[in-house]
Amino acid sequence: MKTHLPEYLAEFFGTAIMMSIGIGAVVLMWSQGSVMRDLIPSDAARRLVTGILFAGGGTAVVLSPLGQRSGGHLNPAMTLAFWWKGQMSTPDALAYGVAQVLGALLGIWIVATLGGEAAQSVRLGLTLPGEGYAPWVAFVAEMVITFMLVLLILWCVSNQRYAASTPYLAGVLIAFLVFVEAPISGTSLNPARSFAPALFEGDFSYHWIYWAAPLLGAVLAVTLFSRLIDTEGRPGCAKLFHTERYRCIFLECAYEVFPKGTVVMREGEAASTAYVIEEGALTVSKRGADGAEHALSTLGPGQWIGEMSVLLQQPRTATVVAAQDTRLRVVTADNFMHVITEHPGETLLLLRQLAQRLQQASDGAVQERPA
Repeated sequence: MKTHLPEYLAEFFGTAIMMSIGIGAVVLMWSQGSVMRDLIPSDAARRLVTGILFAGGGTAVVLSPLGQRSGGHLNPAMTLAFWWKGQMSTPDALAYGVAQVLGALLGIWIVATLGGEAAQSVRLGLTLPGEGYAPWVAFVAEMVITFMLVLLILWCVSNQRYAASTPYLAGVLIAFLVFVEAPISGTSLNPARSFAPALFEGDFSYHWIYWAAPLLGAVLAVTLFSRLIDTEGRPGCAKLFHTERYRCIFLECAYEVFPKGTVVMREGEAASTAYVIEEGALTVSKRGADGAEHALSTLGPGQWIGEMSVLLQQPRTATVVAAQDTRLRVVTADNFMHVITEHPGETLLLLRQLAQRLQQASDGAVQERPA
């Protein structure tokens, strides 16, 4: 766990920043005497602005270096979802949960300190069932909205076409949920977000809702996603925004980074995965009759490697080395068919690449044929 301390600290500070921005937005829009009450007299309009600011702060954190390093969960329910899905180790999941709770407390302390009486007038954003709504209604509402958020994120990170848009799509959904659902339960979605103001205010009325409902919603989302949507077992990544700038500590990540000079695959070894080059370059070589390695080609972004071995279930036919720092997307034998059927652009590139190799092999055979 010590080796993952930078990720834990990034999650801690990221959650603190998100809470500072989000609860700060609540204070700005809803506190007694705030000028925003006069500028935006409509409660619905102020809910929408609050949602945009809260979600925007979270999105900014996910896209920041902090989010890129930790994965930007910022929420114990999100961490539980990836742990339940098998993409986080138990120690990491526990450490993330602690970091998120502590980060939320720091964020609330900042708002309480800077906001003073204005922050106290909104009880630091304390979440409670809305007026006229029974606790069980708030529970169901929190469970459903967390289910929706987690399901969207799982779908995005497992779909190459939308993975990079995950923070933006999640942000839009959160802003919308705050707009329509806040009168029912306060739109927590996040146990740490509700725990921090409850602790500072000393009010844990109905607090069980804001732990049980989001965590249950997250588990239900993973279960549905795994059994009905992701039947091919696409791993994706437990980071909400995966980049090559920082290491990934999560399990079964769909991406791998190979520093320059690293052997990606070696001729003759057993094969179970293919790769698509996301960034960087690879050199391909093959051992000749003289026993020496002979360079065949250099491959760049968008091209495949290792697909023949996976398709034919044969050992690697060449050695591949990273010509520079390179990020590859892993394609396992199990999800190979999904990539072929769901990503026509990549399929076309693969077919062209295979056709070129067949042409090269054919030309070589003609040249070697005796006159």
